[in-house]
This record gives sequence, C-alpha cells and structure tokens, in this order.
Amino acid sequence: MSSIFSGLNTAVSGLNTAQAGVNTTSHNISNAENKDYTRQRVVQTTKAPISTGNNLVGTGTDIAYIERVHNEFVYTRYQQSSERSAFANSLSSNLEEISSFFPDMEGVGIKNDLQNYFRSWNSLAQDPSSVAQKQVVTASAENLTFGIRDTFEKLDSIHQDINNQIKTSIDETNRIIKDIASLTKDIFSTEDGGGNIANDLRDKRDALETTLSRLVGATFVHGNISQSGFDQSTTESEGLYSVMIGGVAVVSGTTAHEITLDNNRNPNGFYSLLYKNKGGSSTDMGTLINKGKVGAMLELRGDKFDEKGNPTNGLIPNFKNQLNDFSKGLIQYTNGIYAESASAEMSSNSLNNIQDSDNLIEKLGVNTGNFNIVIYDKKGEEVGKRNIKIDESTTVKNLMGQFSAVYDDNQDNSLLNDFASQFQASINSDKLTIKQKNPELGYTFGVEDNGTNFAGALGLKRFFDGVDSSDIKVNRDILAEPHRIKAFKNPVDGDNKVADGMSKLATDNWKFGDTKNTILGSYNNLAVDVATKTEAINLRKETIEVQFTSIETQLNTISKVAIDDELVNLMKYQTAYSASGKVITTLDKMIDTLLGLKQ
Repeated sequence: MSSIFSGLNTAVSGLNTAQAGVNTTSHNISNAENKDYTRQRVVQTTKAPISTGNNLVGTGTDIAYIERVHNEFVYTRYQQSSERSAFANSLSSNLEEISSFFPDMEGVGIKNDLQNYFRSWNSLAQDPSSVAQKQVVTASAENLTFGIRDTFEKLDSIHQDINNQIKTSIDETNRIIKDIASLTKDIFSTEDGGGNIANDLRDKRDALETTLSRLVGATFVHGNISQSGFDQSTTESEGLYSVMIGGVAVVSGTTAHEITLDNNRNPNGFYSLLYKNKGGSSTDMGTLINKGKVGAMLELRGDKFDEKGNPTNGLIPNFKNQLNDFSKGLIQYTNGIYAESASAEMSSNSLNNIQDSDNLIEKLGVNTGNFNIVIYDKKGEEVGKRNIKIDESTTVKNLMGQFSAVYDDNQDNSLLNDFASQFQASINSDKLTIKQKNPELGYTFGVEDNGTNFAGALGLKRFFDGVDSSDIKVNRDILAEPHRIKAFKNPVDGDNKVADGMSKLATDNWKFGDTKNTILGSYNNLAVDVATKTEAINLRKETIEVQFTSIETQLNTISKVAIDDELVNLMKYQTAYSASGKVITTLDKMIDTLLGLKQ
C-alpha cells in the first residue's frame, strides 16, 4: 500500500540516481584527455510499482548498470586499421632511410663515383703513360670502393638494427600478453554474477589490445557480442576470450602463452620467433606474423634462413644481394680486363680448398667457353697463344693438364716460345700461380677471355681486391704505387688497350646474377628497385592513413568524451537532484501537517 513514507523512498531513489549521474559525469570529465578512456553513462530502470486499490503506484528508479559507450564492431575495425597503419609506417620509414643510401642527385653517390671512375680510365686511354692520370684513376677507384663499402655497411647496420628491434618488440608483445591475461582474470572476477561491468578494466585491456595489434596484428576472439538495452549502437563483448597471433592462441581465457626468441643457433645473430607447443615441438611464428610493426620488420629483415644463418628472403637481404652482384661483377670484370695486360707472373685468390676432382664451374663460378694465354717476347711482340677450353665437365685436373701440355701453340715448328716451354702453372697454398720458367728470357703473358670469366673469377691479376660489397677495395700495391697501373695490353709504348677496355666496361653488357646488363645499368636497377618500393609503400601509406583517420573519427564520435555534452549532462543531473530534494522537502512538510493534526 502506498504511503507518504514510500514517497520518501521514491524521492531518495531519484537522489541516488542523480548522484550516480553526477559522479559518472565527473569521471568522464576527469578522463577527457585520456586517449584510452571510453565515455560512460548511467542506465536507469524503473522500480517495481506497488498496488493501491485498483492502481499501481510507481516507486522510483534504480541504476541498472553503468556502461561504456562502446561499439565492439567499430573498435575492431579501428584495431585492424591501426595494425595496417603501423605496418605501413614502419615499412615506409625504413625504406625512406634505405633510399637515402642510393641518391639519384647529380654529384653524389655510387652512380656519380662510378661515372667518374670510368671517365678516369677513358682519360688514361688518351695518355696511357701519364703518371698524373694514373693517380686520378687510383683516387676515383678508391672513392668508388669506399662508397660501395659504406653503403653496404649502412644496409648491414639497418639490417642488424631491425633484428634488434624485433627482439624489443617481441619482448613488449610478451609483456602485453601477460598483462591482457591478468586483466581478463580481473574482468571475469569483477563481472562474475552479471551485476557489474568492469568498464575501466575493459578500457585498459582495449588499450593493450590496440598496442598488440599495432605490434603484431593480433586478433581477439569473444564468446558473444551483446547490445545495450539503452542504445543498440553500443555493443560489448562477453564470455570466452582469446588472443590470436598468426592463427596461434597466445591468450586463452586468463592464461598467457609467450613467444620465445632464439638466436643461439644462427651464426649471424638473427632471431627466430618460436611458439612452444605442448608436445615439445615449436611453431615458427616468424613465418606467421605478417602484420603490424613486427610484420613490416620481418618483411624487411627476412624470416627464412639458409644453413649459414643468412636470410633467404626479405627486402634488405635482396638489396644487399643486388649490391653484391653489382660489386662482384665490377670486381671480376675489371680484374678480367686488367689480366689482359702483359705480366711475368699472376697469382689467384684463395681457391677454397680446391681439389683435382672439383668441377671448375661448380667450384669457381666460371662459365663455359675458352680463354687465351697470349705470350709476348721481351720486345712486346705477340709470339704465341695457348687456348684453354672449359665446358660443363672440366675439372681442376683437366685444366692443369691443358696448362702443362707441350705442343706448338703458334705452329712455328718451335717449342721454345710456346706457353708450356716458358711458363709454369701450379696450385700451391690453395692458389693458382702462373710464372716464368726462364725470367732471363723476358717472356710475359696476358689472359684474353672469351666468355669464361676465368681470370676475373679467380682474381689472377687484381686491380680490385675483395669478393663483394663488404670488402671491395683497390689493390694495395696499386694504392701504394699508382704509377704501376698498366694501361697497356702489349708491353709497348703507346698501347692503351687495357685502359680503353676499362672505359668500355660502362657500356658493354655483362652477366650480373641471372641477368645481363652494363655495370652502370646493374647499379641503376638496384637504385630504381629501392626507389620504386619506397614510392609504392608511401602511396599505400597515404591511403591507409586516410582510412585510419576516418575510422578513428567514427570511434571518437561514439566513445570519446565531449566536454560540452558532459556539462549539459551535469546540469541535467543537478536539476534532477534538486527536484528530488524538493520532493523530499514537500513530503517532510506533509508529515509535519499530519503530526500537527494528531496533536
């Protein structure tokens, strides 16, 4: 039965609800600048009425719950967009740095040094005996090799930095995984029984989820998505919860499963990302993570390795391989032409523990074809030529047999001026050496190649030392005495064939990896590849950022605190509180009237 005192209870319920509204509004205003905070609101429900005669009289209001103004579907799109943004930004910033190693401006970079190098040889070809011009050739070659080494070192440095960043990011990922599992346990505990919504705990977990998405492109699986009874655009997750990275569950309910880092088995220190399965086996997470910041870094670094610990994929390894192909070609083709100049002795680089039975093509990387060993007398006149053939079956033993065979090379019915009579070829200390048998006779020789790249691949006579971008340098004897550079092929005054051949390296086609190109063209291909990939990711980044901004705006419209709106709510709850207070005052006077009547 309704009474004055039940009316007091009704008014008190209004006071309590208005007070909760003021407190919630205050909480919103306090967190207006908190980027991880979601606006909250009080959801009221009507209390059950009481019967008075044939009528039902209301008994006030209850607080059903305080909910976040949150839309799980919009937030999921925001997380996915954040992951794409992080991927594009990481890839873009690193490629921008790498592209700065390959400038296309006039007057700087490897391209400019390469052009200066070829021009210096061309100038030497005009005056092959000029000591000053030989010094220019040496200086331009030194600048070129320094630029190549420096570029490779920068690529290698950023490669190692990214590897270290992967470790840091996975360490952070593991910390977040554990924190999410802990927060999920607290959320389950707080919401157990269905009476409470752990709004602030859910905000903290959402913030960690977004960070995890940006790192590794995680996805989040919920048992159920429910709609708010107050506003159907507000949806919230419920029930079972798990976090997936690359299809692997790293959080199952309240249990965390970390990703293991291991670089002990890699000679180069590159980290493997492993997920330890229950049975003791491991899942390679490096091949599964292809999103977020870590996904971008793995795309740059590579996620597969050969038996020596070198990445077999990845953008940076590809750039390094292209630079090495270019440098290897520059070294070998330069040295191949330089070996044409007449010498009394030539000695190769180390031949990697070569054996008589080794196949030349497989072991030394030479090509099928033939080369000539041209013999000059002490006057510089060509007096003989030994032709050496290489095919798919040629072994070291067969090669040495061709060197040592005694026959009339020039068919002048004399063996005295033939190769085997005047020169000895031998392998000692793992190096092939060709030298005079009778130094007093003054015979010299040069190597003319016809497609085998024999002298260049072995480094029989070196203008450049080294094997690739990491160690290319000008031969130390030439650096010490530039005047000893040989511009000639025949050892006679005015001969400029070697210098002329060097200058033509710029325009002749050579084999680089699996393709043919000029030396300058090989470098240009690398520079264009870097620039193209950088431009492509920058264009993709712009599109992604537009999409991200749009989704972020939509999320903020739904969930973020608007001070003006909160001030309106504050006045609304203040008015409601005052009105409920007025009801209590009125009822108090009514009670006084009743007590007066009784007296």
